[in-house]
Amino acid sequence: MSMAQEKEHSAKYREMVESPLEPLILRMAIPSIISLLITSVYNLADTYFVGRLGTSATGAVGIVYPLMTLNLALGLMFGKGTGTLMGRQLGRRELEKAEQTAAQGLVSVLCLLSVLMVLGLTFIRPLVELLGATDSMRDYTIVYARYILISMPFKAAATSLSCILRFQGYAKRSMYGLASGAVLNIVLDPLLMFGLGMGFAGAGAATMIGEIVTFFVLLWQCTRGDCISIRLNRFRFSWQTLGEIFAGGFSSLLKNGLSSVASVLLNRAARPYGDAVIAAFIIVNRLVHMCQQIYFGLGEGYQTVCSYNYGAKQYHRVRQGFWYCIKVGGALLVMIAIAFLFPEELIGLFRKDDPEVIFYGSRILRASMATLSLLPVCATGFVMLQGIGRNQDAAIVGSGRQGLFLLPLILILPRCLGVNGLIGVQPCSDILSTLLGVWILRPNLRRLKTLEENTEAIR
Repeated sequence: MSMAQEKEHSAKYREMVESPLEPLILRMAIPSIISLLITSVYNLADTYFVGRLGTSATGAVGIVYPLMTLNLALGLMFGKGTGTLMGRQLGRRELEKAEQTAAQGLVSVLCLLSVLMVLGLTFIRPLVELLGATDSMRDYTIVYARYILISMPFKAAATSLSCILRFQGYAKRSMYGLASGAVLNIVLDPLLMFGLGMGFAGAGAATMIGEIVTFFVLLWQCTRGDCISIRLNRFRFSWQTLGEIFAGGFSSLLKNGLSSVASVLLNRAARPYGDAVIAAFIIVNRLVHMCQQIYFGLGEGYQTVCSYNYGAKQYHRVRQGFWYCIKVGGALLVMIAIAFLFPEELIGLFRKDDPEVIFYGSRILRASMATLSLLPVCATGFVMLQGIGRNQDAAIVGSGRQGLFLLPLILILPRCLGVNGLIGVQPCSDILSTLLGVWILRPNLRRLKTLEENTEAIR
């Protein structure tokens, strides 16, 4: 590593461990919030354009969504595992180790997802049946799934590269890469679907092209000289490093993987109530996801600061950042929930010609907004635990909302209460997972306080 690079890293180190905490978190968070919101806007635009093709087409996108979530889960496993390990290494000023970790993470995710892509394309018909496609959705689902499968290695690798940049403190570079593909996707959707007459296939092709562009832009950002460079000619495989990456990222895999399983079960549970209910859930999930992304961006900014400062033994900054995100995020989500109290016209933007979709979508959205403000407890707790290497606790907190509670509730409530039970699944899971999160976080916050006191005593 050159003297110029070492000087740059020294300046970045001082910024991360010495600059005022709250402005630092916001500087790290704002680019993440922007990129996540742009991606969410793309998802909504995609839903809008696909909605013009009919309710079955809208539902087909939702049927494939668990596959996209699983791909994201694998990308985040390698990205968060690589990034948190790098963050602690950089906090200890182990620059060469951080460079090796980055290369190992990228190569590993590309190899794994390439294998899964081939398997998915080979068995695509049984795959869409497993995902819960109805007879009227099957052909749409196969078309869309084919493009998503081809894009999987690029999407997962781009997710990992984004994390690698953020955990070095280069959140703006991550934003540029993610935003470039999402904006291109928004432009290509109507052009391919209607301008070139590709129809539903155009939506899948636009997504695939956007993911490929995102990957190459982020790869270019990661090879620029003033950050940890990913140079494959320096790659050296290490089982120990791979194990540390997996341990650090497993909680993300579990959290998002269970979300994928929950989406499949939710689609299958909604199938007896018809395409309108499935489409309503798809629309609402994307709207709620956009609201959540605002807070997730704040959490990503905090996680960068958290892992860096934990490695530098600045434990008081880890705790202070946690409480700052809880307060700011909670207030923000309360305001968002209030704004969504009357959602009929909003749902109507996506399927104005289907009153059944509007009826169910409005009920689902109100139920989801009722517990939205609980999100910061588990979301902030998850990124903090992951950032400080408390991987088992992070896995428990991360899997609560979309797994430990949501999965059994999906199996139980609809059988007892019908469609009303289906609508109540997510709010009930939010309440139970928040209680679990508080129980797990209390001893970990006390542990950080003890580490802080011991460090101050030594100094």
